[in-house]
Amino acid sequence: MPKCLVTGTFDPPTRGHEAIIEAALRAFDETAVAILVNPEKETMFSVSERLEMLKAAFGERIEAFFYDGMAVDAAEKVGADVLVRGIRGAGDIPYEEEMAAYNRAHGKETVFFFAKEALSDVNSTAARAAILRGENAEKYVSENVAALVTRYRRKKNG
Repeated sequence: MPKCLVTGTFDPPTRGHEAIIEAALRAFDETAVAILVNPEKETMFSVSERLEMLKAAFGERIEAFFYDGMAVDAAEKVGADVLVRGIRGAGDIPYEEEMAAYNRAHGKETVFFFAKEALSDVNSTAARAAILRGENAEKYVSENVAALVTRYRRKKNG
């Protein structure tokens, strides 16, 4: 299969994100991951921190980068033929269908991977809430990402 692009804010990259990226790695020859800007979201972690977390989770198996624009343009930039999106449940489908239609109209197809049932309630919002409460976030993020989250929070809190 050709090269794909997985997009998101990854604030932080969760076990759900990791499962979708792992599925993309199995299905495609090359997988790029773009951190995109979502103007509706206020982020907890800087772009460089999020890139470091993705690198901790995947090493050299992915090409991770930041892009301040549309997903279809990021895909074009890295030569990805397909955009990959994850779906946690039925509530995600209308939004994702709308985005897939936009992508198709701009020359890029979208492939969906459904989240494992055990990860259907895992999302970055819940991860950030656990982090802010000082809880162990490993329900939401992998061990490598959790170690970085702890380091970043200590650095920010002095």
